Amino acid sequence: MVRRSVEELQMRRAGVSVKMIAEHLVRRFPVEKDITLLRKELKEVLDHAVSIGMLSRSEMDTYCLGTFRQKASNYKTDLSSFWERYYKRRPGRRLKPPPRKKVEKKNYENYYSDSSDFSDSDFSD
Repeated sequence: MVRRSVEELQMRRAGVSVKMIAEHLVRRFPVEKDITLLRKELKEVLDHAVSIGMLSRSEMDTYCLGTFRQKASNYKTDLSSFWERYYKRRPGRRLKPPPRKKVEKKNYENYYSDSSDFSDSDFSD
C-alpha cells in the first residue's frame, strides 16, 4: 500500500515527503484519520521499507522508488532487518561508548639547555 502510494505520487514529483504520502493514504485508503498519528506510524513503516530495499530515502523525509543499483546496495536479509528494527532499539538497552585510549604525556623535565646551543650574537645588545 505504501509502495503503491509512492509510485502514484512519484509520477508527479521526483521526491515524495511523508506528509504527501499520509495525505494520499487518507484520501485513497481506510486508514487512521489523525494525520499526526498516521505520520508517526508511517515513518516507522517507511524506515523499514528503506532498510529492506523497497524504497530509497533521498533526503531526511523524502522517499522515492529505488533504482536497481540502490536496491542492490540497500538489500538486507530478514535477520539483519530484524536486528536493526527490534533488537537495537529495545527499551532499556544502552550501548556503551568505546573505551578511550589513555594518552601519555611526554615528560619534558629532563630537558636542559646547554650554553653551547647559543651563539654570541644572541647575547649582544
